[in-house]
Formats: sequence, structure tokens, C-alpha cells
Amino acid sequence: MARGRNNWTCEDDHKLRVLYKLYQDQPNLWRIISHWFPKQNSKACRERWIFHADPEINHLPFTYEERQYILTRVNQLRATDWVAIAEAISRPHARRTALQCKNFVNNRQRRIDVR
Repeated sequence: MARGRNNWTCEDDHKLRVLYKLYQDQPNLWRIISHWFPKQNSKACRERWIFHADPEINHLPFTYEERQYILTRVNQLRATDWVAIAEAISRPHARRTALQCKNFVNNRQRRIDVR
């Protein structure tokens, strides 16, 4: 079965981690890495790293405290600066991404709207 342009496998993520370690000091990092992924461009490789493949990303479900912080910022303060919210709840070696925070709020809102 042919793979679509934006589909990443676990093997691709592993390869991306290895290549990132190998080339992280290069000025054209993402262009170099994208040569190893014929169906991905440099932007796709960079976004995959930032939002999914970086080993420092915390992929566990949000804790109660994290959920409360996000919802307080969004509901009471009307703040949707996802980067600032993600940085506020991140810990060393357990980083949250802006995309995770945004998706949490949007998925929660979608569940509420369905009811």
C-alpha cells in the first residue's frame, strides 16, 4: 500500500530522531534531513520534530493541574496564546507543545457541543 505524503510511521520518527542528533548543528538542518524522506519537504520534517518526534515532548495525557491551568487561561482570561500556555505547563524533559494545548481545548469544546 502506498504511503500518503503526510503519513509518518514509527520508523520514520526513529529515523528523524537519529538524523536530528547527527545534523543538529548544521545550518540547513531541515533541508538536509528532508533529503532522507523523499515524500516530505523540510517544513514537514521540522513540524514533525516540533510537534511529535522530539523525545522531550510529554505524550502522556494532561494531568488534572495542566487541564485546570489551560482551561483557566482560556475561559477566564480569554487567552489563546498556545505557545505561552504550553511553556507554562512544561517541565524539563517533559515539554508540552502548543498544538497539544490547542487540540485539548478544541476537542473538549467539540465534546461539549455534541451534548
